[in-house]
Amino acid sequence: MKTISLLLAGAAALLCTQALADEPAPASAPAPHACLRFGEIYSWKSVDPKTLIIEDDRHQKFKVGLMAYCPNLAFKESIGIKSMGATYLSCVDRGDDIVVRDFGFPQRCPISSIEPYTKEMEAADKAAAEAKAKNSSDK
Repeated sequence: MKTISLLLAGAAALLCTQALADEPAPASAPAPHACLRFGEIYSWKSVDPKTLIIEDDRHQKFKVGLMAYCPNLAFKESIGIKSMGATYLSCVDRGDDIVVRDFGFPQRCPISSIEPYTKEMEAADKAAAEAKAKNSSDK
């Protein structure tokens, strides 16, 4: 009797294993949300008057889009980021402001988007800048 019970249990386990193997694999978990923290900004550069590349202390880069034209951004030595209720570990988010001083008065440039700046994006931006420089030198 024990032999029959063990055979049945083994057959049931084999069938369950086969059924699980036939199911499609679950989708991989989404990548964790990248977070540019207020207190961990290492460097920044202006791509154009509406785009910044900000690097954090872990050398992860983020592409920050601004809602409107922010004049003379490329010529500023420092920027600030302002958010209501932000702490040192809060993430920079849409609606926060890039603050620059212009003729002694602070100018606020609201953030419209923030996303990780991948190596592919960096290579595409570099190629576009080189093409633009080539076209302007040809004229």
